[in-house]
Amino acid sequence: MKILISTDTSCLVKNGMLEKLGISVFPLNVIIDGEEYLDGVTINQAELCEAMKNGKSIKTSTPAYGVILEYFDKLFSEGYDHIIHFTISSKLSSMYNLFYGIGEEHYQGKLTVIDSYSVSTAMLNNVLFAYEEINKGTDIESIVKEIENRKEKISISFIPENLNALKNGGRISPAIAAIANTIGIKPLIVLEDGALEKDKMIKNVKNALSERLNNALATKPSEEYDYTLVSFYPKEVVYNNLKNECLKVLGDNLLEGIIPINVCAHCGPGTIGLIVSPKVNNKSVKEFM
Repeated sequence: MKILISTDTSCLVKNGMLEKLGISVFPLNVIIDGEEYLDGVTINQAELCEAMKNGKSIKTSTPAYGVILEYFDKLFSEGYDHIIHFTISSKLSSMYNLFYGIGEEHYQGKLTVIDSYSVSTAMLNNVLFAYEEINKGTDIESIVKEIENRKEKISISFIPENLNALKNGGRISPAIAAIANTIGIKPLIVLEDGALEKDKMIKNVKNALSERLNNALATKPSEEYDYTLVSFYPKEVVYNNLKNECLKVLGDNLLEGIIPINVCAHCGPGTIGLIVSPKVNNKSVKEFM
C-alpha cells in the first residue's frame, strides 16, 4: 500500500525539508486587514512581524472547505492509497475537527487525521516519527497508538514580550494588558493537554525559562528528547542571554527555531519559547535537515 504523510505549516518547517522527504505540507493562513495570506507561500514571519508592529488587524481562520478537498484530491490522484495527515492541536484550533469531518465524508478509510495536541517542533517530531515508521512497514493503527503515547511526553512554554497581541485577539482585557505592560510582568504560557494555559505571571524571562529547562531535564534527558529554543523576533540581547543559558546545559543538543505564523499571530513579536519533545527513534530533528 502506498501511504503518504501530510501535515500543515504549524509544525514549523522551513527550507523544504519535508518536501525533500516526500511529506506533503498544507499551508495555513493568516488574515491581515481582511486579506488572506498563506504561510510560507505569500507571507513569512518577517512580514507578519512588520504588520503587527504597524498595528494592522491580525486574525487566523480555517481554510475553505473546497481548498482542503482540492489538496487531498490532488494527492490521491498521484496514486496514494492512504494519507496520514497531522493537524495543530484541536485545543488551539478547529483544524482537526474540520479535516476529520472531511475525511469521514469524502475519503472513508483512506484518510487518517491525527490531532498532534502540539505545535512547532513537537508536532514536527511526531510527523517525522510517522514517516520513519511507514518506511519501516509499521501498520497505521500501531503508529496512531504510539503517537498518542508520545503526546504525553511533550512540554511547551511560551513567554510573550508584552500582552498587546493577546489583548488585540480578545484573549485578555485591555485593562489587564495595560497594567501588566506598565509594571513589566509577562505571562508564562504552557501547553497542557493540548491547550495553551497561563501558568503564572513573571518578571524575569531568563529565570523562568531556565527553571522550565531544568525541570524538564530532571525527567526528559537530552539524549532522548529534542530541546528547541523558539522565538518570534525577540530583542537580540534577551534571546542571546537565553540561548547562552541553554547552551551551558545542552551544548550541541540545543535546537533553534522560529514560532509558526498561526501562533505568532496570537502571541506577538518578541515571544520566546522552549519546546521539549521525544526524539524520532533516538534521532534528533536536526538529523533530518
